Amino acid sequence: MLRFRTAFALRLAAAALAVLAPRAGAAQADACPDGAISEIFIDPSDVFEVGSPDLDPRFNWAYRTANRLHPRTNEGVIRAELLVREGQCYDPARLADSERTLRSMSFIAEADVFGVRQPDGSWHVVVKTRDEWSTRLEPQVNGDEGVGLTGVEFREDNLWGSGNYISAFAKESQGERVYGGVAGTRQLLWTPWDAEIALARTPVGHSYSQRLAYPFRGETGRWAFREQVEGGERNFLFFVPQEGGGLRRTYFEERRRAFDVGAVYRVGPRGSLTLFGVALAGDWTEYPDGTLSADGDGSNPMPLPGDGSGSVTGLDTVSSVRVVLLAGQRNVRFVRRRSLDAVHGSEDVRLGVEIEAGVGRSLPSFSTDDDLSVTAGLATSAYLTPQMLAGVRATAEARRLYGAESGEEWRNLFGQFDAWAYYRRSEESRHTWVAAATVVGGWRTRVPFQLTLGNRTGVRGLPAHAYPGERRAVGTLEHRMYLGWPYPRLFDIGSAAFVDVGRVWEGGDPFSRTSPVVVTAGAGLRFAFPPGSRRTYRLDFAYPVSGATDRRGVQVIFGVGQAVGRTANEDAQLRRSSRRALSASLFSFPD
Repeated sequence: MLRFRTAFALRLAAAALAVLAPRAGAAQADACPDGAISEIFIDPSDVFEVGSPDLDPRFNWAYRTANRLHPRTNEGVIRAELLVREGQCYDPARLADSERTLRSMSFIAEADVFGVRQPDGSWHVVVKTRDEWSTRLEPQVNGDEGVGLTGVEFREDNLWGSGNYISAFAKESQGERVYGGVAGTRQLLWTPWDAEIALARTPVGHSYSQRLAYPFRGETGRWAFREQVEGGERNFLFFVPQEGGGLRRTYFEERRRAFDVGAVYRVGPRGSLTLFGVALAGDWTEYPDGTLSADGDGSNPMPLPGDGSGSVTGLDTVSSVRVVLLAGQRNVRFVRRRSLDAVHGSEDVRLGVEIEAGVGRSLPSFSTDDDLSVTAGLATSAYLTPQMLAGVRATAEARRLYGAESGEEWRNLFGQFDAWAYYRRSEESRHTWVAAATVVGGWRTRVPFQLTLGNRTGVRGLPAHAYPGERRAVGTLEHRMYLGWPYPRLFDIGSAAFVDVGRVWEGGDPFSRTSPVVVTAGAGLRFAFPPGSRRTYRLDFAYPVSGATDRRGVQVIFGVGQAVGRTANEDAQLRRSSRRALSASLFSFPD
């Protein structure tokens, strides 16, 4: 009797499934007219695919050795970055976003995400990736006084294939020896959240920072969040002109604590997104001694020319907590191009327009400053012709102090303007021409601020301390060439030749001077390992051609990435003085 009832129940269930299955299939077809994703296959590969026709079999021993030293990225790490899941509707745009997200990770060199239609109308999604070499030992080279090693950093970007990263460094920062380390993850507790913590020892104390962020998930992601806490003691490096000529390196102690937390929401269709956000930011800055020192620890005050004291006057201490309202527009798309900034790798190029604006009011209950902060930003790029890519990026910030004397209300005005253009005759060409112009400056500054003409983002070929001022303009023309020699299947190598022209102007800084127009010329090599890597190492040699009064022979510049062009970052000398909270800028929210 029990067997009969069991058999009858099984037949009844089978009949019900037979009736419901077509209805469920029809419902799924209505919900997903292009079909649903039935399965996702992850196919990660090592740094080198031994046996590939793209590799030289003579170096198989080197390829295998490199693969053994590099843990392959875990499948779970790759799957967590995808914007599609089994059972979801097939959407080519989400696949493209997933592919771009994977390529944006520092430990992924190549990513290909595509769908394969199945006989039943569903889709199999295939994800193929190739790892980037993730272990780095990067030297810091100073060419001011000959060629010397001034620091080193060890970094692992993909710890045991987990996507987590660590680094330790002993290097020179603003002319001082700094020791520290960084640890972070791109998938906190196996979620899309990013987290990072950093600690460092400075000559006058310690510095620290902590960050937590939820990035926009592709162009369809609706919201992002970021939070950051930072602080510590540091010396601000000033170069002070001497009565007998030349410059003196001096230090001005600064203590700062800051936090910011913000969220942004996006509305609108893909390619035309409107952004709204809110942030809370706090900043407390003070200057314990108010004097310059010659040794960096504050024990040896240095008299200034003219008054005989080392006191620095006219600076504002900061104590404020403010609410910032954000708004912006993002109309962008992406295309893939080869050998723009990478030696011979493929890159995702953002085209379109982004604009942002932010207004922040201090909260009287938590601030001694009664002020208003204003920020604005613009980034745009486009192909003017099939051979020429051009773009502009600009940022500005200012602070209005209520209760100040007439004409003195606006303070700490900082701005940066970058324009650039790339020219390649064809996609197959080995030659790329880059033209760039950068203008950086500060006006009515009440915080420590100084620019120099000679630094990696200034005029190459000058000592880093050359010509201190408050406003700087630099133009560059650079020719980059992919050599494809001597072993293009083992590493990429390219050349670079450039001409820089620039000038600084004095401002309110009592130590600044207006410089002549300086022209320098140089050449160098660009390296990438393995072949196709987007990470570029540069070794440049430059020399002043005209205008320079401080000639010290050939300058040697070593760096990672490009100093000019579309991937150049915010000027480091401007950033150290800026009081713009990262969460108060839409551009800083990860995507």
